[in-house]
Amino acid sequence: MAENLRDRLLKDSPWRVILLAVALLVAGEMLLAWQYQRLEKGRLFQIEQKLEEQERTFEERAAQEVLEKFLEARVAGDTQRASRYITEEAAFQDEQELFEFFGVRNYKIGKKEKLGEGVFRFQVEVTRDRLTQVEIVEVRKISDQYYVNSVQLAG
Repeated sequence: MAENLRDRLLKDSPWRVILLAVALLVAGEMLLAWQYQRLEKGRLFQIEQKLEEQERTFEERAAQEVLEKFLEARVAGDTQRASRYITEEAAFQDEQELFEFFGVRNYKIGKKEKLGEGVFRFQVEVTRDRLTQVEIVEVRKISDQYYVNSVQLAG
């Protein structure tokens, strides 16, 4: 029966053979294209995840760099340099003496967490003479730059 079908297809015209070959070729290409798209969707998802992770790391690093510059200015006692890295709210807190600007000998940045889009909270151990205090410092992104938004004593 298989020979009979083959003979019938080939008997009348070679165009039928060409048409069958083209149909098989198109079906094969469609199958390969479907498999390729399925693989690419999985790869794209992985690439998107990696890009998001890199962006998160970059943002966190940028926020921490601003915090370090602010803390180094406090260690140096340079109010003018420190004021470059703070928002109006942090300046208001400094005016109200809600945290001590001067007298910082050393610092250690501890726990950090992302609060929202462009907002990070850092736990900083600040050493004055022989006294260690923990401050909670919020760093916020304004335009394309990060600034220290608030400094509060923990507890």
